[in-house]
Amino acid sequence: MIYELIATGFYVGRSPVAPGTLGTLLGVPIVYLVSLNLWTILFALVVLFVVGLVASNEVIRLTGEEDPQQVVIDEVVGYVACFLLVEPSLKTYVLAFILFRALDVLKPFPINLFEKFQGAYGVMLDDLVAGLMTSLILFLLLK
Repeated sequence: MIYELIATGFYVGRSPVAPGTLGTLLGVPIVYLVSLNLWTILFALVVLFVVGLVASNEVIRLTGEEDPQQVVIDEVVGYVACFLLVEPSLKTYVLAFILFRALDVLKPFPINLFEKFQGAYGVMLDDLVAGLMTSLILFLLLK
């Protein structure tokens, strides 16, 4: 099913080991491919977010789980969001990956507020906010 394929990042989310981390890695080639300028990154982010909402919602409906572990499109969206304020480079790819994963796992304020949303919005928004926070932190650290 196409929804599951998208939501699980081509089934990367079904990995028994670190599906969220592997899902985040899927964001690396996407950022590389869309990093022509801020507008292409923003366009990709919006498209991925909307498609991710639809796909995640369908997987939630099918599994009956509130936040299915196999859904990793949210990690992809979060990682892409990391590059709204910083230019992609080897340094920022690595720093964004580490910082985004830390924020995604720890879910400090205000990220934790967004995971309380019901359904696909709860799945997607906390990672989007973690990515936006990562972008802001890196922007401030690297300027």
